[in-house]
Amino acid sequence: MPREATARQPLCADVDGFSLHAAVRVEARERKRLEQLCRYITRPALSDERVQLNAAGQVELKLKTPWRDGTTHLVMSPLEFMQRLAALVPRPRLHLIRFHGVLAPNAKLRARVVPQGPPAPAQTATEAADAAGCEAQTVQARPHRISWARLLKRV
Repeated sequence: MPREATARQPLCADVDGFSLHAAVRVEARERKRLEQLCRYITRPALSDERVQLNAAGQVELKLKTPWRDGTTHLVMSPLEFMQRLAALVPRPRLHLIRFHGVLAPNAKLRARVVPQGPPAPAQTATEAADAAGCEAQTVQARPHRISWARLLKRV
């Protein structure tokens, strides 16, 4: 159920357990609020208070809310705990944002929705030959690695 208090604020949404708060803004001179925001976005997935080692050397994970069957803690070996945590880490070079529906990569209607670049002007035969020669030179002059800024733009 969406929370009424956050749903009514401008630039905020709370739908199906996901919340977006685009109204949060911190000025550069507000160091205390900036620190608070940085602590919030860098907080770990699990609280230190919820993960403990028991006397037998097993990991006890306290659940935020009890399950339907009444389970309040999960007990597992340290290796099993690490395996479960490692399963949550995305594979390398995997995009974390996935598009579905019309915005999916192979959607039939994607070309109608996604804006395209300006159309290329018509070229004469000599201009096309000159352009092909320039493209061949620029392809050879490209560096082997893609710049950091271009990589960030891709993601």
